[in-house]
Amino acid sequence: LCDTIETERAEDHRVLLETDRAMVICPFWSGTPYELLVLPITHKDGLSSSAPADVVAVGRAIRDSLKALASAVGDVAYNIVFHTAPHHESGMFHWHAHILPRITSVAGFEQGTGVLINIVAPEFATQELRRALATASPGAAASSASPD
Repeated sequence: LCDTIETERAEDHRVLLETDRAMVICPFWSGTPYELLVLPITHKDGLSSSAPADVVAVGRAIRDSLKALASAVGDVAYNIVFHTAPHHESGMFHWHAHILPRITSVAGFEQGTGVLINIVAPEFATQELRRALATASPGAAASSASPD
C-alpha cells in the first residue's frame, strides 16, 4: 500500500483527497461502484501502533469521503471495513479502511463465479466524488488536516 500511495499520488487520477496524514482513492481494483480506500500515509500495522494524529486524519478523511459519496449518489447504505495486521503480528502490514457503498446487488454471475462486476470505472467515480466534495463542503480536504 505504500507503493499504491506513491503511484496514486504521481498519477492523481484516482485520488479523491489527500492530506499530510491520509489519502483516499478509488482503487483500480474496485469491486463495487464508488468503492473508496482510506490510507494513513505513515506505514503502521494497526490503529493502536499509529500516532493519534494519523487515526484522527483517517477518521476525518472517512467523514469527508462519506459527505462526497452522499452528495454524488444520495443516501445509500455502505460498509466500512478496517484491515489491520493479525493479532501479535507486525511488520509489512499497512492498516487501512475500505468504504463499500451498497449501490448494486450481487447477481447470478457474481454469486456463481465470485467475480464482482463494477459498472462504474474508478476514474469516473473519482471525478464525480471530487465534484461532489467541492460542492458539498468547500475546503473539505483542508478540513481533514485541521481540527473541527
